[in-house]
Amino acid sequence: MKREFWDWSKPVLHWAAEELMNGFTGGEADFSDTLFVVPTAEAGRRLKEALARAAARADGGVVMPHVRAPEQLLMTEVDREDAASRLKSLLSWAMVLERLKAGECETLFGASDQRRSWQWCLSTAELMLDLSSTLGAGGWAFQSVADSEQAAVDVTRWRELALLEARYLKLLAEQGCADVQQLKAQRAQSPLLPEGVVRVRVLAAPDLPPLAVRWLEAAAKQVEVCVHVLAPRQQQTAMDHAGRPLPAFWSDASALGAATREEDIVVAMNSAGQAAAVVRAVGHLAPTGRTAVGVCDAEVSNAVLERMSGEGVRVFEPGGVPTSRAGLWYVVKSLQQVLEREPWSDFASLLRVPEARAALTGGSPDPKLLELADDFACKHLPLTLTHAHSLLGEADALLEKPLTALIEWRHHAAHLSVEELMRGVLVWLYGQREYVTTAPADKLHLDLADALLESAGEVEAELAALQCELGIDERLALVLKQVERVTLSEPRGEVDLVLQGWLELLWEESPCLVVAGVNEEHVPGILISHPFLPDGLREKLGLPCQSSRYARDAYLCHAIAAQRAPGSLRWICGQWSDGGDALKPSRLLMRCADADLPARVRMLFPREDAKKVVIEPPRSLAWKLKPQLREPKPLTHVSHSRLSSYLRCPFDYYLNYETRWGNEVDPAKQEMDAMEFGDLIHRALDRFAKDPALRVSESATEIAEFLESIVVDLARQQWGSSLPMLVRLQIEGARQRLRAVADSEVASRKDGWRIMEAEYAIESEAHPVLIGGARLKGTIDRVERRELGGVNELRVLDFKTSDNPVDPLTAHVTKVSSRRKDSETDQWKQVLARDDKSYQWQSLQLPLYAAALHARGLGVPAIGYFCIPKSVQKTGVNMWKDFDQWWMERALEVAEQVVTRIQDQIFWPPTNEERKGEHPFLGDVLATVEWQERG
Repeated sequence: MKREFWDWSKPVLHWAAEELMNGFTGGEADFSDTLFVVPTAEAGRRLKEALARAAARADGGVVMPHVRAPEQLLMTEVDREDAASRLKSLLSWAMVLERLKAGECETLFGASDQRRSWQWCLSTAELMLDLSSTLGAGGWAFQSVADSEQAAVDVTRWRELALLEARYLKLLAEQGCADVQQLKAQRAQSPLLPEGVVRVRVLAAPDLPPLAVRWLEAAAKQVEVCVHVLAPRQQQTAMDHAGRPLPAFWSDASALGAATREEDIVVAMNSAGQAAAVVRAVGHLAPTGRTAVGVCDAEVSNAVLERMSGEGVRVFEPGGVPTSRAGLWYVVKSLQQVLEREPWSDFASLLRVPEARAALTGGSPDPKLLELADDFACKHLPLTLTHAHSLLGEADALLEKPLTALIEWRHHAAHLSVEELMRGVLVWLYGQREYVTTAPADKLHLDLADALLESAGEVEAELAALQCELGIDERLALVLKQVERVTLSEPRGEVDLVLQGWLELLWEESPCLVVAGVNEEHVPGILISHPFLPDGLREKLGLPCQSSRYARDAYLCHAIAAQRAPGSLRWICGQWSDGGDALKPSRLLMRCADADLPARVRMLFPREDAKKVVIEPPRSLAWKLKPQLREPKPLTHVSHSRLSSYLRCPFDYYLNYETRWGNEVDPAKQEMDAMEFGDLIHRALDRFAKDPALRVSESATEIAEFLESIVVDLARQQWGSSLPMLVRLQIEGARQRLRAVADSEVASRKDGWRIMEAEYAIESEAHPVLIGGARLKGTIDRVERRELGGVNELRVLDFKTSDNPVDPLTAHVTKVSSRRKDSETDQWKQVLARDDKSYQWQSLQLPLYAAALHARGLGVPAIGYFCIPKSVQKTGVNMWKDFDQWWMERALEVAEQVVTRIQDQIFWPPTNEERKGEHPFLGDVLATVEWQERG
């Protein structure tokens, strides 16, 4: 093998075209005697395209039949015919593990007399396949590792692995096929070159696996082998004989000076922020020359694809489209979950697919079906289809048909082969749909359907060959496991931009480049050690390891930067993943002079208060929301919650009451929300207060037992006997709180307080409370009376089940600081109290309750909260100190103004301009809403 060096003055493709087409003057450039080795299939396509362009300039053409990626060197067509498929290998490993006897391989799996489940066998089989593939890249097998000095520390485990490997290979041989890794190792020792090939050229492939290098070394004994390295000849000591970066050289950050300039680095908040930064960088660099984009993180790739598509840019991903990009994948995945454990959440997901909804309802879904299903889920929290069916009532009649249809399909599917099942599902759901094969979404759907059917047939054939019996859910899970590894092809067509992966960028010839996702998790990336193959052993065995990965990516970073002029490159890294995990900037961005390192670190790890972080919305703002005012209707009734909503924010009031915006529904929730939890405790206390004997009881034990039994009964009525785990925990929390309530109730009885009313309706025909002509309505949780010194005292209590105790005064008004500058729109709801302090109303609940009792001639009662917090030691009554008629009158005055403003339709501006993550406002109401007054 010999090496030739191409310096960084030109891109790889320019060097290749120049050298290979040297002296070509026309006609046909015939390379049929040369085998070209390139790092990836996309690099091979680019090479052919570059040579074709070079030949076309001389009115000629190119014959170039032999271009291989490293993986293709090690598996010829003959080898592929003899090799076991991945599915056959996976199932064979699973069978070997299933046949393990008690006491075998205790070092690997521990001692166990129980029969191991098929799921365990299958997941462990995947571990074995991954281990075999990792070792196979270096020509190792389990047995050869066990026999080596490197495994001396853990030799017992490796001998057990070798024993399992021998059984696995024997099982494959019985089926007339061989292990892929064995065939690759044999081919590396005896290369099979295409007929007529007399030379091999390796073109800028810095990531050759060890077995491919062994193949080249063996091929060099037959033909000429030349490795072309993209690096100056002065860097010979930085690269090995196969053109791979040497860790000893590239681990030194100062070896070649800084590859990245601080001014070329951009730190973004998340994937959407990185996508926005890519668009900005492309716009900035485009005038200086053609600009390419590379993405190292799949999350960021999706965000860039969406952002660019929104900008009208046609984008292509050469790596193919993952199966998860096709909607059909999620439909089949949901059906597999239904077969396995019939969860309600997957039924709810299927209802959201029009074809599935139509199939489950016989072709005529009711428009209210989704709404009913969501309301049913929020009310009853069903766990499974069977659980949901047991909870159906008369009001849920629309749900019965699709629910029953899916349950019956589940039973029917158990008697089918997975191939019959897959064909049946596709016909059942999509038999009436018309497809346009040129439409990208339809093509993805059809390609995935083909892959599913092909995989289903393969699964049936392999299971039959192994005489392995599996349930339909396990067989469908195998199909999905196979198809999950597939990438669907996408027609390239006319595109404006190609999103390239990290390894493709060495072959990029554009003068300007933007690279996103440059985080430690992706570049150089973290090679997660296999449970049986730690990084230290990888290194000893000459396999790819952390140090070799870092050397490779440090070289790529430097080579990419060295080919471009200063200022024509941008490196973009993120701070957070879409899942909320913190990301680290790549170490490659810190390869700079020691004196510059502190400033570089400060820039890569910005403090929260060092710069304002702009959270980019997941989508661009296409239009502003333009709310429409309706013809005003007389406000005949009003509640304290309605008035308080307006006090907090008039625009929120408009959304909730004028447009019926409503609350979000989470059909997949498995626990009570705060309102449902509070309502459960309220209903239990209402039952207690209406029991003639218990309401006067002074036995805490008696009251507690009653309250606990009521809570359990109410829970069973609403959620059935099979309560979700989280609801069980919440019920236990409610029982603990109610035991503390029992002690507080007894203390109130001993203090002379008697329950006068529970769930007391304040709307009265005889004694109405009129606010601006609107009648006050509502329900008071508790009214209590006490006779003290011949005087009847009255108090109003509202139950509060928030996590912490609530003070009534601070819940209703907030103190206005003298330094605070309020807008004129807020001053109308402020009050100057008798202590010369200014307060601003934010709730009117308890003062209006007091006004309702006062209107009935009962005087001005004391008001307060019966607090039932998470910390049960703080359970008890919190009264509004110094509350009297003056406060009540001030509350009525501001309530009058609220009603007047509602009648006048004053709903703008919003009190709080920023609402992060709320509704469609993308964090900024003023930027996303264009308010229009009537007329």
